Amino acid sequence: MSTTARYPDLNAKPVLVTGGADGIGRAVVAAFADQGASVGFIDIDAGRGEALAAELAAAGATVAFAAADLRDIAASGAAIAALSVKLGAFAVLVNNAGHDERHRFDDVTPAYWDDRMAVNLRHMMFVTQAVVPDMRARGGGVVINLSSTSWMQGSPGIIAYTTAKSAVIGFTRSLARELGPDGIRVNAVTPGWVMTERQRAAATPERLARAQERQALKGEIMPDDLAAMVLFLASDGARMCTGQNYIVDAGVV
Repeated sequence: MSTTARYPDLNAKPVLVTGGADGIGRAVVAAFADQGASVGFIDIDAGRGEALAAELAAAGATVAFAAADLRDIAASGAAIAALSVKLGAFAVLVNNAGHDERHRFDDVTPAYWDDRMAVNLRHMMFVTQAVVPDMRARGGGVVINLSSTSWMQGSPGIIAYTTAKSAVIGFTRSLARELGPDGIRVNAVTPGWVMTERQRAAATPERLARAQERQALKGEIMPDDLAAMVLFLASDGARMCTGQNYIVDAGVV
């Protein structure tokens, strides 16, 4: 991947990305690798993760992958520790992992609700807890949390997902206050309808046309568009940006 902006301060910086094997996460991992960062990423999909790591390593990137289910706090902690041994203490964390599985309101059970919170929200807290001590020791760091415009639109059929993603904003704002004195910046990036491989497979001509009608800027939002925002927020160019939500949705009205 070739990005327009170059951020020399990201070169060789240890970065951790959750859910990095596919979709937006894959674009974020590739973008950091392109900047020369040392990139560790975690994903539940071992096959995709190992393939991406091999591809980037073959191109000369410093990258390491660990397979883990982020719903398992102990397993994710072990994965983070293993990646840190290989790459160094993480200076940047991108809490990207999530899944917008469709569900009917009437079908939601307590167990399903708790599972969706674990998939889309809970891990952000505990992954962040795991890396913050090293960031404090470094004298600072960056945490970037991925939300979604679906909660802003009140999208039906995914109420557990929209609830979790709206909570990401509150989590981000409070975390920025918690960690600001340690020199750790915390921001959210909120994507609109991004044309990942999975989303494109679910798109219909009618849905695509409606999306274009609502966007101020015409054209498809791509994973690289989100990665570009993440890179900026991770860089020293955003040194006074914290506690904010940066929306990348082509100006949906």
